[in-house]
Formats: sequence, C-alpha cells, structure tokens
Amino acid sequence: MKYPDLYGKTLSEVERVKGWIIIEKTEGYLNADQIKDVAVILQSGDHRFKNCGESKELLADEERIILVLISENDNPKVTIQNNKFIGRPDEGGMLCYLKPNISIKDNQFTLYYELLRGYTKYIFEYKNADIRLVKATLVGVSGGKIYSDHFDFDKKVIKLRVAKIGSDSVKKEKIPIRYDGYRKLSEFGEMYDWEVAEYKYL
Repeated sequence: MKYPDLYGKTLSEVERVKGWIIIEKTEGYLNADQIKDVAVILQSGDHRFKNCGESKELLADEERIILVLISENDNPKVTIQNNKFIGRPDEGGMLCYLKPNISIKDNQFTLYYELLRGYTKYIFEYKNADIRLVKATLVGVSGGKIYSDHFDFDKKVIKLRVAKIGSDSVKKEKIPIRYDGYRKLSEFGEMYDWEVAEYKYL
C-alpha cells in the first residue's frame, strides 16, 4: 500500500484524497488558541462496515491512517500522520471488526478500542509541536479475573490491578516504566509492539 503524504494539508483537502474515506472524526482544543483542532482516521477504499457477515478478505485489504490537524492561528492543517499505529479492521482478535474511537477533550486526544473482553485506551497531550503519550490503560478478562494496567508517563509508573470476578478483593502492584521521556504519536509503530516494561506492551 502506498500511503499519501498529507502533511500540511487542510481538512477539506484530506476529505478529497482519492482512494481514502474518513471513518472517524473529532474536534476540540489541543493547543492554546481558540481555533478547534481536528483528528481523523482515514481508511482505504470506499467501503464502510455494515455487519459481521462481511468477508474477512474484504476487511483484511483495508489500511488506515491517523491524522491530527493542529491550528496555528489559521485553518487546522495536518501536523501529525501515522500509518502504522492505528489498528486495522481485522486486528481485533475475536472481534469481527475493530473500530477505533477518538475524542479531543480537556486539551487531550484519546484513542480508544472496545474489545470483546476489555478495552485499550491511549491519552495524548500536545507539546512542542507534537502529540505525546501521557497515560494509557489496558483492561482484560481472563481465567475468571479482571486485569487492568494503568500507565502514567508523568510519574513513570504502571499500576497493576487484578481482581477476581464477583470478589471485592483486589491485588495491587506498581512497577517502573523504563522508557525515559515521552513517546510521540508520530513515533509509534504497530499496536502492542512497544515494550514499556517487562512483559508490558503498548
């Protein structure tokens, strides 16, 4: 797949990119001005998911791009483009279709995936002309237990929680994040490919 280079493009130009459609879009304030910033997810082709009866081959052929358009006292323009980090339609495990949800609120950009037995959430903030990851949460259910990992990159710690379903008791633990600094959205590779601490991936 040859991805289009969209840096510096306006939203109206992004909407007209041949061979790609916008499947998710959100607006809000990321920087200090009073012009709304925008984030969108593009998907290749012109197909929009309808139901789980669709062929897996169709979903497997679809690529995605995540874009963040930052306003600089003007119309928002593409400042960040990532062709790898955003999950593809067929990468949801037992889900028939992985749908990304995005939002901009309280000067933060959130990317969220609802999974069959849990969820994944990334929270980014705008800093030094880029979007950097400040928090993340992974929640899952396995073997009658609920596992949740809360990543805090300001405090450089991961809070681990394990609870048995139907029980009030919770096992808690903290482990250090071994990554120095903050990782930018523009630097991310494929999902769950980054080992933040031993056996902990984002």
